[in-house]
Amino acid sequence: MSRKINTNNVPKAVNDLILDARKHEKRERLRGERYTFFRPASVQTTDGRSYSVFSREISPYGIGLLHDMELKLGQVECRISSSEGQPTTVPLAIIWCEPCGEGWYISGGKFVGVDDSAE
Repeated sequence: MSRKINTNNVPKAVNDLILDARKHEKRERLRGERYTFFRPASVQTTDGRSYSVFSREISPYGIGLLHDMELKLGQVECRISSSEGQPTTVPLAIIWCEPCGEGWYISGGKFVGVDDSAE
């Protein structure tokens, strides 16, 4: 059975979603301009476990990830595929991770060794 959407509520509903996105954007914001960067990647933890993830966005100082498991906070190695297929491995500190519904998680990582205090 199809549910009819009341179009009178659409502007408020969209506004509520935008307000929610802004709230999370402020929390996630690392220094530097962000770029949409959806790529397959993997994360290897210090105990040798490897997980498949997707990058969401990237800045000169960090990267946003999407994955189907909770990541512990701390240092990992992140292997990211380039558009040409050559992977790049970078040290990354996972600084936050939270569920985003139906078994999925989003997290934010800061590139280890990159100084963002000058910006």
